[in-house]
Amino acid sequence: MTQSAAPDETKSARPGTFAPLAGLVILEVCTGAALSFAARLLGDLGAEVVKIEPPEGDALRRQGPFMSGTGEPASALFGYLNAGKRCVGMEIADPAATPLLARFVGRSDLVLFDANAEAAMLRDLLVAGRRQGPAALVFSPYGRKGARAGRAGSSFTAQHSGGYAYHQAYPATDPGKVPPTGAADREADMILGLVAANAALWALMSRRDDEARPVVDLSAEDGFAYLLVDALADLKEGRLGPTRKRLPGQGITIAGGLVWFLPCSDGAIMVSPREDHQWARWVEMMGDPAWARDKELCGSRAIRTTNAARLQELMEPWAAGVKAQDTFRQAQAAKIACFPICSATDLLENRQLLSRLFFETLSAPGKTDITMPGLPFLVRSSSGATLPRPRRRAFPQLVEQADV
Repeated sequence: MTQSAAPDETKSARPGTFAPLAGLVILEVCTGAALSFAARLLGDLGAEVVKIEPPEGDALRRQGPFMSGTGEPASALFGYLNAGKRCVGMEIADPAATPLLARFVGRSDLVLFDANAEAAMLRDLLVAGRRQGPAALVFSPYGRKGARAGRAGSSFTAQHSGGYAYHQAYPATDPGKVPPTGAADREADMILGLVAANAALWALMSRRDDEARPVVDLSAEDGFAYLLVDALADLKEGRLGPTRKRLPGQGITIAGGLVWFLPCSDGAIMVSPREDHQWARWVEMMGDPAWARDKELCGSRAIRTTNAARLQELMEPWAAGVKAQDTFRQAQAAKIACFPICSATDLLENRQLLSRLFFETLSAPGKTDITMPGLPFLVRSSSGATLPRPRRRAFPQLVEQADV
């Protein structure tokens, strides 16, 4: 099962690289994407990450999209979430694995694990060595304390119970046709992964040699409720409707102003000419259509808010005949809030991202390399030089317990 792979630049921190967590060891025992992403972020910061998988491999190894090429399937999703980790296949519920697992725990500074039945033995090992052992982060749908502690769930159910899905589709003109909705793809797990990575850093920084090691109890539901700042503020001020149905005069708003999504001939744009002077310049860009002179339709911001859906219909034929990037640049020059809706293809050609060295490469034996997202920030030295960081990652291979 052991396989050679392209060199992974994350295996050791080179002098001058950005690796603030170099020298720390993270042990990851989980079955989902959220903690895998959190551990990957800690690895990006220089920590050595050891991932314990079932002997047959993590279930995410068998989920697409897959890298193209020859040989056994290689999940691009798994590769992205686990690049740079040392992956060991082990049945942690097997008593025969306890000595090796205890060694992994003993050399770790932090253990990340989800609160499922298989993690019980790992939890026992952590408790047994509490004062001398590593810090820990336990991730579950509803936490280890509270009325729903221990209840089964997922990031999808936690989005709904935590209120996030409700406000993803609020307000709605017809709530029956637009139900509460969770994040479309892996966004929910990525959000929770960012929260978990932040909590893990907190645990690492809270360690004291003469005190009990911290244990972070992370709830997915808490993570989503944490995001509802605007909704709770609106509720306090009486601005939140009693249902998801759009209130009279309540338009489609983002950041306090009207916004429209307009498909173009080569893509789409979002535009938000909120103020009257912005609307006047936007009307001029559209060629001063006759309907735009109707004061009862669009004579003020309040009227435009009320008639937002109708204005959308009237602007769509014009937008279908213009190019997204050209319209974006023209609107920006006219100081109108506007931006193009970018696809994955657009991102790979995004000059801003390329200039910031945003992307990295995922490689695997016999597979075609894939361009993947890198860290969303640059780090510079006091002299202004950009500190280097890995740009090529190897697909993580699984090592059997007997080979460790």
